[in-house]
Amino acid sequence: MDALSEVFKTVHIKSTACYRMDFSAPWGMRMPAFDGAIFLVVLMGSGWLEIEGIEAQLPLVEGDLVFLQEGQAHTWREHPESNAIDFDHFRSEQIDEMQNTWQLGGTGLSTSIMYGRLQFEQLSKNPLISALPPLIVIKSEDGQKVDWLNTTMQFMSSEMTANRPGSQTVINYLTSILFIQAMRVYINSTGNCDRCWLRALKDPGIGKAINLIHRYPEKSWTAKDLADEVEMSRTSFFVKFHDLVGEPPNKYLTRWRMHKASQILRLEQVNLHQVAHLIGYESEAAFSKTFKQWMGKSPGVYRKELINQVKAS
Repeated sequence: MDALSEVFKTVHIKSTACYRMDFSAPWGMRMPAFDGAIFLVVLMGSGWLEIEGIEAQLPLVEGDLVFLQEGQAHTWREHPESNAIDFDHFRSEQIDEMQNTWQLGGTGLSTSIMYGRLQFEQLSKNPLISALPPLIVIKSEDGQKVDWLNTTMQFMSSEMTANRPGSQTVINYLTSILFIQAMRVYINSTGNCDRCWLRALKDPGIGKAINLIHRYPEKSWTAKDLADEVEMSRTSFFVKFHDLVGEPPNKYLTRWRMHKASQILRLEQVNLHQVAHLIGYESEAAFSKTFKQWMGKSPGVYRKELINQVKAS
C-alpha cells in the first residue's frame, strides 16, 4: 500500500452537513466561517465566489469543485456586484430550518450548488491535511462535471431528497469519497508545488522512503537504513529528505508513529502495551513518554477523552 493510501486510512470525517442550493437570478448568499472544511460543487449554471482574505473573485461554472480547507467565510453571487443575504438569517426565516434543500432568487437563469461542511478528527496531526493549501479549485472539463464527480453528486442528491433510513451515514461516506478523489486529482495536478510533503511523495527516492515509514512504522528505521532501501548515500538522502519533507527522517518517523498511535487508541480493546509494540516501541513507558511530548497528554488520558467525545456525539 502506498503512503497516500496509508494517510487516507487515517482521515476520519467526524461530521458532515450538506445542502443543495437552487438559485434563480438575481441571487447572492453570504456564508459564515466554519470551524472545519467547506466544499462546494456547481451542479448547474455559473456564478462568482468571493473568499474572505482573497482579493480576486473566482468565476465558477458547472462541474467546478472548491475546497476551503480552513472554512473561510465566503460569498456566492450570480454577478460580481450582485447583492447577497446572510445564510444564517435566510435559514432562520424558513419554515423548516433543518431542511437540506433551499431555493433563493428571482425568475432569471438557474444555478444549483451542492454545499458541504465537514470536520476532521485529529486535523492538525494528519500530514495530508496539514500540507493542503487554504483554497483548492478543481476545474471542470469544458464546463462538464467529470464522471466521478457527477456520479457522486447524483448519489448524494438522491440520499438528501429520499429521506431513506441511514441516509446521513451514506452521505458521510460519500463526502469521504469526494474528499479522497478530489485530493488525488489535486495532487496529480500540482506539479512542482511548494507544499513539502506532497512534493516529497512524488520524488522516486524520498517517496519510497515515506512509503516504507508509513507501511512499517514498527521498524527501527535509521537514515542509513532508508538510504540503503532507496539506493542513495546516507548524506544525500538525509539532505534531500529534510529539504522536501521539512524535517529529518527520524522526526518524521516519530510524527507518523504518534499519528498512528492516536488512531489505534480509538480501539478500546487494544491495551497501551500493544499500541507501543505496534508502532515500534519496546516498552509502554517509552511510548507514553514520547506520546505525551508530542500530544500534550498521556495515551491513557487521550483515549479517555476520545471515548467521551464519541459517546457525546
